[in-house]
Amino acid sequence: MAAAEPPLIELVDVGRVYRRAGSGRRGVETRALSDVNLRIAPGEFVAVMGPSGSGKSTLMNILGCLDRPTQGVYRFQGRDVGRLGADERAALRRESFGFVFQSYNLLGSATARENVEMPAAYAHLGRALRSERAEALLKAFALGSRLGHRPRALSGGEQQRVAIARALMNGGRVILADEPTGALDTKNGEDVLAVLADLSTRGHTVIVITHDPEVAAWAERRIDLLDGRVVADRHTGGAARAEAGGAVLGPDPLPRSGRGRTRLDFERVAESLRGTLASLRANLLRGSRLRTALTVLSVTVGVWSVVAMLSVVQGGYRASVETVSRIGADRIFIRSGVEYGDRESTPVRLTLADAEAIGRGVDNIRGVLPHVSGQFTLRHADRLVQAMVQSALPETLVIEHLGLSRGVFFSDRDSANQEPVVVIGAAIRDELFPTSAAVGRHVLVGGTPFLVKGVLARFGRPGSVVEDYRDKKVLVPLGTAQALLFGRETLDAITVVAENPKRVGETARAVDNLLARRHGHRGFNLSSDIPSMIGFSTVERLMSALMGAVGAISLFVGGMGVTSVMLVSVGERTREIGIRMATGARRQDILRQFLLEAVAVTVAGGVLGTVLGFASRIVFDAFDVPAALSLWFVFAALACAVGTGLAAGIVPARRAAALDPVAALSR
Repeated sequence: MAAAEPPLIELVDVGRVYRRAGSGRRGVETRALSDVNLRIAPGEFVAVMGPSGSGKSTLMNILGCLDRPTQGVYRFQGRDVGRLGADERAALRRESFGFVFQSYNLLGSATARENVEMPAAYAHLGRALRSERAEALLKAFALGSRLGHRPRALSGGEQQRVAIARALMNGGRVILADEPTGALDTKNGEDVLAVLADLSTRGHTVIVITHDPEVAAWAERRIDLLDGRVVADRHTGGAARAEAGGAVLGPDPLPRSGRGRTRLDFERVAESLRGTLASLRANLLRGSRLRTALTVLSVTVGVWSVVAMLSVVQGGYRASVETVSRIGADRIFIRSGVEYGDRESTPVRLTLADAEAIGRGVDNIRGVLPHVSGQFTLRHADRLVQAMVQSALPETLVIEHLGLSRGVFFSDRDSANQEPVVVIGAAIRDELFPTSAAVGRHVLVGGTPFLVKGVLARFGRPGSVVEDYRDKKVLVPLGTAQALLFGRETLDAITVVAENPKRVGETARAVDNLLARRHGHRGFNLSSDIPSMIGFSTVERLMSALMGAVGAISLFVGGMGVTSVMLVSVGERTREIGIRMATGARRQDILRQFLLEAVAVTVAGGVLGTVLGFASRIVFDAFDVPAALSLWFVFAALACAVGTGLAAGIVPARRAAALDPVAALSR
C-alpha cells in the first residue's frame, strides 16, 4: 500500500471524556480516550486490542459515528465528522458503515431477511431491490433456507452471519466488528473471521475490536490500546488469515448508483405504513397484548362517547326543530293589516306574486306558503263535520312535514286547472268515512263536490290537542280554493318557513324590508315566535357543550392511555432504537415510526368506537332517546382518533428520537 495514499479514516489528537452529575461544578469526569492519532487506509484489516476498559468500544463508536469526540478531529474521507449534524452522521452510518456486534443486535421481532433489509429501508431503496439483495447476501452466507426465521430460531453462528449480511446491505465500505466471536464457539468464530478476512480482500475496510490475540492474528495490522491511549501500532501480515484461505462470499457490494434509486413519495409513505404495521404487530400485539388491548379499549370508549354524544345532540336538534315546526317557532306569519293607531297606512293586498318574491329574494327560506282559508261544512252521505279548509301547494307536504297514509297529494296541474280535489286529515276521515275507504270518494265542501285524493298521516291520539290542529286539516289546491271556494285572488296570509330556525329573526327583518319596498309602506303585520326559538337555541348550546365535554374527557383519558403505553414501549425497546440508529435511521425515522404506531392504535380504537357509536342507535331507540347519525360522524370520529394518537404519541416519539445511539445500544 503506497504511503502517499490518502487515508479513509484519520484521527488527530482525539479524546473522549464522559461526565456525570456529581458534587463538583463539572461533576465526575471519566476519560475513555486520550490523544489518539490514527490513519487507516481503504481496504485495511485492522484489529484494535486492549483489556476491558481500555477504550476499545468508545473508539469503535466514534469511528462508526455513533459517538463524537470531546476533543481532537475525526475525518472520514477528508470530512470533519465532528461538524456533522445528527442526520448527517446517520447518513454516513447508512452509506459507509456496517456494524457487527458481539451480541448480534438483531431485531427479535424481524426475520433474517427483514433484519438484513433494514439499512436499505432507511436508504429508501425499492422493496423489490431490497428483498433481492437481502436474499442474495443470505444465500452467500449459506442461509438461503433461513430467510424467514427469526433470531431465536437461529444458532449463534447463523445470527452473526445475518449481522454481517446486514452490515453489507448498503455496501458496507467500513465493517466495524465489536468482539464478533465473543459469543461463538471456536468453529463458528473461525468461520466469521474468515468471512471478515475475505471482505478485506474484496476492498472493504474491516476494523475488529477484540481482546483476544488469536482474533487479532487474522488482521494485517494491530493497534493496542491501554487506558485510552494507543501504545502500539504495527503490521502483522495476517498470517492466520493466509492459512485459512478466506471464505467465499457471494454478491459484490451494492453499487453507489443503485443506492441512489429513490422512490416516489407515496411509495415511501406506503413503505412506512407497512413497516409500522409490522413493528406494531411484533412489539405491541405480541409482546404487550393485554396492555395494547386496554389502550385500544380506552380509545374506543372515547370515540364511542364522541359519536354517541354527537348523535344525541344531532337527534335532539332535529327533535327540537320538529317541535319548533309544530309550534310554529320557525315560521313567519304575514297578514294584511296595520298596527293599532296607524292612520296613515292602508292594508296591503297580499298576492301570490308577493309570496314568489319572498321565495326568490330572501335567504334562509325553506318554503313559502300562500294561504286562503275559511270554515266550511263537509258532508258525505248523512255525515257532517265542520272543518277549516286551507289552500295548499304541492310542496306543502314537505314544508309542513306532512305524510300521507293513503292516496296521493296535489300536483301543479291540479291547481292550474282548478281541479275539485281535496286531501283530508285523519280525524276528518274518521268522521266522514268511519267504516270505508275515503280515497276515490266525493265529499261536499260548502255544497261543491270534491274528490278525496289523499288522507294525511295521523299526528296525535284521538281527542288530543295535536289532533285538533293537525289531524282535522282539509287541504285544497290554491287555484281551486281561489276560484271555487273563495272567489278572489288576494291571500289571507303568507307563511314563511325558515331553513335555519336560529336565524328566524334575521329572516323576518329581510321579509319585512322586501314587502315594504314592494308596496311602498308597511300595511301588513309580521309575527313569529322568536322567544321560543331563543329558548330552544340556548338549550341546544348547553346540551352540545355538555355532550362535547363528556366526549372530550373520554378522549383525553384514552390519549393518556396511549401515552403511557408508548412511553413504556420506548423504555422496553431502547435497544431496538439503538440498532435502528446504528443501521442508519435518522431521528425523524424513529419519530415517525413511534408516531405512526400511536396513530395506528388510536385509529383501531376509533374504528371500533365508530362502530359501537352507530350500533348504540338501537339502545337509544329502545329508550326513546332522540338520536340521529350522519356519515360525517365517521370522519369526525377518525379525525378525533388520529388527533388523539398524534397528541398522545408526540412525547414518547420525541423521547425515542432523542435517545443517544451508544446509550441505547448498551441497554
